[in-house]
Amino acid sequence: MKKRNKIPKGFLKAYRTEEKHDVTYLPLDLGFLKLEYSLYDDPDLLGLVSFVLDKSEDAIAIGSRLEMNLSPDGQSDEITYISENGVSGLQWSNGEVIWGHTYDDDSAPTPGRKVSLGQWVDEMIDVMINPSDEEIEERRRLDRNDT
Repeated sequence: MKKRNKIPKGFLKAYRTEEKHDVTYLPLDLGFLKLEYSLYDDPDLLGLVSFVLDKSEDAIAIGSRLEMNLSPDGQSDEITYISENGVSGLQWSNGEVIWGHTYDDDSAPTPGRKVSLGQWVDEMIDVMINPSDEEIEERRRLDRNDT
């Protein structure tokens, strides 16, 4: 798959906090990364990152997004890579990424992957901002049908 978009490594370090805006749009060659702050207890911490085609408050994410539960000191950060209405996804917590879901069950957790939070976020951002042509066309088709 051809990569359309690229963003420098160190995303979380660069955008973890923002004091000026509730929503920031980072322009890409195709689309935008939509960064939403002030979603939880700390108004300056990043809460949600999604890839959208348009710089619009009601733009719908293409693919999965990063739902962040960050702490001011970084000691209890948790981030989930999940679709908007999804019930399962990848979650980073305590230095490890695991597959999880919202259902209660007695199954053993999936084997995790040890990775730093910053490196994992960079990996997920790279996947997010480079969706398949089919995903882009489906989003455009749905947007046309909504008008």
